[in-house]
Amino acid sequence: MNRDKQKYKWHIKIHREGEEIPSFFASHGIPEELARILMHRGIDSEEKLSHFLYDNLDHLSDPFLMKGMDKAVSRILQAIDQHEKIVVYGDYDVDGITSTSIMMRCLSSLGADVGYYIPQREKEGYGLNREAVNHLAEEGYHLLITVDCGISSAALISEAPKGLDIIVTDHHTPPELLPSCVAVLNPHQKDCHYPYKELAGCGVAYTLCRGLYMKRLGRDYDGTVELAALGTIADVVSLTGENRIHVKEGMKRFIHTPIKGLAALLKASGIVHDDTTEIRRADQVSFGLAPRLNAAGRIARASEGVRLMTTESAEEAERLAQKLCEINTMRQQIERDIFEQAKSRMAELGIENDMAVVVDGKDWHPGVIGIVASRILESCHRPVFVITVRDGIGKGSCRSIPAFNIYKALSAQSDILLQFGGHKMAAGFSIAEEKIPELRRRMNRYAASVLTEEDCIPVLDVEEELSLKDVSLDFIHSLDLLEPCGADNPKPLFAMNHAFVETARHMGADGRHFKCQISGDSGLVDAIFWGVGEENPCQAGDVVDLVFEPEVHEWYGEHVQLIGRDIRQEEACLLDRDYLVDVYRKLSLILRTMAKPVREVHYLMRKKYGFEPVKLGMALAVFEELEILSRFSRNGEDFYQKRLVARKLDLLTSSIYRKHRTQEGGHDE
Repeated sequence: MNRDKQKYKWHIKIHREGEEIPSFFASHGIPEELARILMHRGIDSEEKLSHFLYDNLDHLSDPFLMKGMDKAVSRILQAIDQHEKIVVYGDYDVDGITSTSIMMRCLSSLGADVGYYIPQREKEGYGLNREAVNHLAEEGYHLLITVDCGISSAALISEAPKGLDIIVTDHHTPPELLPSCVAVLNPHQKDCHYPYKELAGCGVAYTLCRGLYMKRLGRDYDGTVELAALGTIADVVSLTGENRIHVKEGMKRFIHTPIKGLAALLKASGIVHDDTTEIRRADQVSFGLAPRLNAAGRIARASEGVRLMTTESAEEAERLAQKLCEINTMRQQIERDIFEQAKSRMAELGIENDMAVVVDGKDWHPGVIGIVASRILESCHRPVFVITVRDGIGKGSCRSIPAFNIYKALSAQSDILLQFGGHKMAAGFSIAEEKIPELRRRMNRYAASVLTEEDCIPVLDVEEELSLKDVSLDFIHSLDLLEPCGADNPKPLFAMNHAFVETARHMGADGRHFKCQISGDSGLVDAIFWGVGEENPCQAGDVVDLVFEPEVHEWYGEHVQLIGRDIRQEEACLLDRDYLVDVYRKLSLILRTMAKPVREVHYLMRKKYGFEPVKLGMALAVFEELEILSRFSRNGEDFYQKRLVARKLDLLTSSIYRKHRTQEGGHDE
């Protein structure tokens, strides 16, 4: 890490001095700290709080408020009654896989003769394609139901074979021209009265299933809410309103789900063990389940995911779940290889500092270039275009930052593109190989006209500044009420100022992670920085400010642990000889007879003698450098032991003392 370069901007939400917390929070058992966070997120009335805390499946809207629902339900039930063949046409991502599985399980439970079709990413691309639709008609299907796609396929649908009726269910932004078919279900279409608009594709499919059950059986449908939860989390849609209900209620059922494929995948991924009682955190799904399902669509066949989520055989479920885990491991290796090749190619082209990064390579796997683009963006926070070239044609995937509309940027270069599509933050395109250098020049010129260097510094939204004593186990457990966290309801970040770094080291089998121990106003706590590689976020002896996510670490009981997101070094001149002598004398009394745990020493020095924790931490670190205090580990805990030294000590041999000493002169021996 470049310790001189600002990696993030910190946006710390400001509280008005003397701001009052409404009393209704306390009546619901919400502590003041959590109440402030909820108010930051617009939950400023008891009604909103009640919805946030207590809404369940009974609070979902009437499915028949969705435009087209009556027609869709009637046609599907007609097909079931007349024994017509129905096909569900999905997409190859997790939203598409879960949407397809939801419809398959629901229609099968109603007695439908139903099959499914998932296009291949590399050969067919996203959405409906003419060859597939014609083939399905030839196979004897009378009704085709799209899930998570179809809203932009008006021309293709108008040319569909006669005798094949089509129902479109989708959640993407509708174009001006909508498909002319039996029904279109999309909460974003004009004159749709369904109150919640942010459903994922699986949410729209689930709502259709609710309508079918109400019409046919006179009761609501909840049989696949677990799959709706999985697809909603994976599609990174807003985790508010009905999406929050789907995810919250669906995750409650994960442990005892009757969906054999989901149960097998939860176990194979390591999320569920024999002693697991609940899964509350959405990130367990987004990092544990979603990549395994996605991997099938990226480098194999997404249909494997649908087979997994629809099988009634426990043996087949276990086999398919293990297969997806293996495919995901393969995907990870392919992704790592291409990422390293992309970095080398960027260095070769000298484009690491370009305002827009356009990098190309031969025969990179098209299924992972989007992930590679995201990884490059994480490191540079600039628009990234990753192109794989085969047979003279480049297929590109791009990711962007909030200040750069990547769809508009591609539109401005449309004359040299073969095709393109997407939205503000992500898109895809194809281009002739010989045009790639021109695209690179043009895109950098375009980026320079709309971006500033300030735009290229990512922002961390921080709830508030806390001291170490504020970050208690009770406080961290109270944050569980925010779950499931995700888009529009993120995990809260906090800032801490003036903390002293006691120790700092790399960790993990490959040294990619970093751990430091910091002291503050309530003793010591571990801070972990994941995936920093060879970077050193801080050094022992630093005084730092940091942004972090607090978590409970379970190791010989529960302990506070900080997950570091960013860290900044402070300049501090605090130490002098007289202070160090005073600390050493008191420390000698505490360690007179035996070694003691580091945490206990800090506690006693603070409570018994009143030493300020940060300055105390510096002093103890100086003593370690001077080798008059040693540190060792026993059963996972650090201990201090005083060492006898006969020689005369020179304080200036301590780098920490030199760094933080007062500048008033005096003896340093």
